[in-house]
Amino acid sequence: MTKTTFGHLADSPSLTANDTYADYPVWTHTLALPPKALMGSTGTYELQYFLLAGHLASQLIGHFLKPDATVLDIGCGCGKIARFLVHDRFVARYVGFDVLKLCVDWSNQHLAPATDGRFTFHHADLFNAEYNPHGTLQAQEFRFPAMDASIDLTFAGSLFTHLLEPDCRHYLRETARVLKPGGIAIISLHIEPPAGVRYSGNEARIDVDMDYFVELGNAAGLKLKERPGDLVGQEIVVFERA
Repeated sequence: MTKTTFGHLADSPSLTANDTYADYPVWTHTLALPPKALMGSTGTYELQYFLLAGHLASQLIGHFLKPDATVLDIGCGCGKIARFLVHDRFVARYVGFDVLKLCVDWSNQHLAPATDGRFTFHHADLFNAEYNPHGTLQAQEFRFPAMDASIDLTFAGSLFTHLLEPDCRHYLRETARVLKPGGIAIISLHIEPPAGVRYSGNEARIDVDMDYFVELGNAAGLKLKERPGDLVGQEIVVFERA
């Protein structure tokens, strides 16, 4: 049986939120790098790829940011993208949440203090067979940690790639709920379901037909704004709050 992301993290039982990347120190006035085990939970154990993916995603986000923006990072992990937004002058407030408590604790320990309270990270103890098999809440019951129409931009990087269809529908509705009118939602997807199938896979990997995903977004109150194409192996779709 293939080991889950949760299982790989369990191989490092002594790992704590105080730990950082073993090969590099924490230099003065710089952000710490997460240990390899935490990086691995975001899809790679390679520091170069971790930094590249986060940097490219932050550039994509920056294209749509406006001054004094509030950003919601859906599935923030150990701050792969957040670390590149810390010094973005357009980000007035950032909220991230994730099912992996250790990743959230690490981000609060090493990233949040550099932001003078602008960045907060929250643990959502949601059941996910791949990432959090002992979670106490179901995804369809979860309410994003944001008020109605309070967010300018949401980002979900490699998050919908692990959501079953009922959970996906709920997350799209929650995205629409928290976005301001005209707010932007950036989502990455795998778009290679079997022929004749619109939504396939399990929580280790979900593939969805892009046209069908746009339909799901429309049903949730989101309209297609742009399809930028591939970003480091996943397809990007940009919605706008209708």
